[in-house]
Amino acid sequence: MQSIGERLEEARKRKGISLREAAEVTKIRSDFLGYIEQNKMDFSLPEIYKRGFLKNYARYLKLDYDKIMTDYNAQQLSKSRLGKKAGTEWFGQMEVKKTEGEELTDHSESEEPTSYGRITAKPARAEEADTNEDGDEADKTFYMKIGLVFVGTLALVFVVFGLIWAILGSGTDDTAQAPELSDNAEITQPADSTPAIVDSNSFTLFAKGGSVYVTVTQKNDGSRIYRGAIEVDSPLTLDKNGPVEIVFTRGEHLVIETGDELFRPAASGASQITID
Repeated sequence: MQSIGERLEEARKRKGISLREAAEVTKIRSDFLGYIEQNKMDFSLPEIYKRGFLKNYARYLKLDYDKIMTDYNAQQLSKSRLGKKAGTEWFGQMEVKKTEGEELTDHSESEEPTSYGRITAKPARAEEADTNEDGDEADKTFYMKIGLVFVGTLALVFVVFGLIWAILGSGTDDTAQAPELSDNAEITQPADSTPAIVDSNSFTLFAKGGSVYVTVTQKNDGSRIYRGAIEVDSPLTLDKNGPVEIVFTRGEHLVIETGDELFRPAASGASQITID
């Protein structure tokens, strides 16, 4: 009857798969796979990992992994029984030699035979306890790793949502100036601060030679009339109630029409102007 390792090795070779290829797919080190195929399951890993490796390898090779695990459990149980039997035979072969005088003196005390079977029970229990402790420790470590990964993922999600919220909040801030948001321009100098005197309650903004980003604010109450880009050949007409302040990015491309008057800002680049 083939051993577990022989069945795994035969299935792998029948599929034409090398140990390195199997290790890359199963994420199990190739030396561990070699030990498994040689039936050397005594490598230094907890039992829970050995069982996991064996099950994953059998599943990868399209074998009946339930049958493989059943045979492995039977093999481990057989080894455990052989170990206990060997210990019992070793202790059973011990003989206490006494002289004839000691036998006569201790005859009454030696009527009850000494039981050596209890001596082997303690090491066996200790070995089983160590195995259970190793398995419990491996389970605790595994669940602890899962918990850390979950907490880290949750924290990352909160950080990402916080950043998105901060970006959206800064984008809707009414105190932000239009030139800095659109063209990253800096206002080098204000335009002529003397308001342009006009009689009309409406005005038109033109872009000549290039688009201009503007923010138009009503000075009486600070309300924003318009904020956005003015494209070439797409003039924008706005109504106003009293003086308005216009902040712009490219003064050399901006033309303002109020009533019958048509003028440009005195400053080029990013600046601002007030019209009445």
